[in-house]
Amino acid sequence: MSRGGWFDIRIRIHLLFWAVMGLSVVTGHFLEVITLFVIVLIHEMGHVAMARELGWTVTEVQLLPFGGVATMEDSYATDPLDEIVVALAGPFLNVVMMAISYLFWYGNVWSEEWARFFLVSNATIALFNLLPIWPLDGGRILQAMLCWVLPYRSAAILSMTGSTLLAGILVGFSCLDVKVNVLVIGIYLLTVNIQSFMRFPYHFFRFLMEKYVRQPDEHAVHALRVQPQETVLSVSHKLRRGYSHLLYVQGTGLLPEERLLHALLFEQKHDAKVGTLL
Repeated sequence: MSRGGWFDIRIRIHLLFWAVMGLSVVTGHFLEVITLFVIVLIHEMGHVAMARELGWTVTEVQLLPFGGVATMEDSYATDPLDEIVVALAGPFLNVVMMAISYLFWYGNVWSEEWARFFLVSNATIALFNLLPIWPLDGGRILQAMLCWVLPYRSAAILSMTGSTLLAGILVGFSCLDVKVNVLVIGIYLLTVNIQSFMRFPYHFFRFLMEKYVRQPDEHAVHALRVQPQETVLSVSHKLRRGYSHLLYVQGTGLLPEERLLHALLFEQKHDAKVGTLL
């Protein structure tokens, strides 16, 4: 990987990126390929700008041979609507660039051929990123929408399951049509989702820890009814994203979410009955 800082954001460039650049020079398509990567970078900067506007911490932007990924630290326990806004910021800039390409063609700044290439490239990148496959923008939007009606753990597992199936279908269709570029992308997305399943216990821990840290900032309160014999861990599986919870322990009393999280994260009371925390 190549690394560098840009406005305190680390830019990581995959080794295969340089291979693609070299191949584009050999085949005489360097201008087209570098333009695609500039479009992808602007797309990712849209995510970065919106995330920073919402107060999120953006650690890096990685350029891959077929796209880019912006890594953000504060996207686990935030309001689902914030996640949707950040996810849409990238495709929005693609739409802006499509409008610019039309204006440049209309004003005779660009030729019709180049304006068409720029417009189609932006449309393709925007629409591809809106596919409901994690970690594409569409996959993030789908998971955020599920978080409105389901606990975070259930929403994440459901969205990852759907993403894995869709990525597998993408690989299957690309094999039938012998489209190497789509096959590579499909394999990458399938691999990422399998890895997400394997790493989900860590991501769930991050979600709980972020909820504990963000307690003073979360204003929406969600009442949750639980049984006193339920374990601390099982109750944590019911917590939702973007809310603070007030737990009504049946027949016992009220338990703040902060007390539940402290018992789970710092006291290691995973199997303790939630009723004993009162």
